[in-house]
Amino acid sequence: MNQSPRNSFGRRLSDARTSTSPSTADTSLPAEVTDQEKTKARAEALGFIICRLDELRQMAASHGLQTLGCLLDVAFTESCDAIRRERSCAQAEESTR
Repeated sequence: MNQSPRNSFGRRLSDARTSTSPSTADTSLPAEVTDQEKTKARAEALGFIICRLDELRQMAASHGLQTLGCLLDVAFTESCDAIRRERSCAQAEESTR
C-alpha cells in the first residue's frame, strides 16, 4: 500500500512539495515597493502577530497550559518590543527629514 507520509500529529502531509503550481503562501513584496511601504507592511504584520499571540496566550492560560502560556508570553513580549523598535526608528527617520 502507498500511504501518504504523516506529520507528528498523525495528519497526512500534502504533496505540496511536488506541486508544479506557484506557492500561494509567498508573501514577498514586489521589487518596486518603497522602503516606507515595506516598513508599513512589516508593522502591520507585527500587529497581526501580536494580536494572535495575545489570543493564544490567553487561551493557554484559561486551559491551564502554563508552560505553553509562558512560551507564548515570551513571543508576545518580543513582538511588542519589535514593534516599539520599528515605531521609534520610523519616528527618528521622520524627525531627521
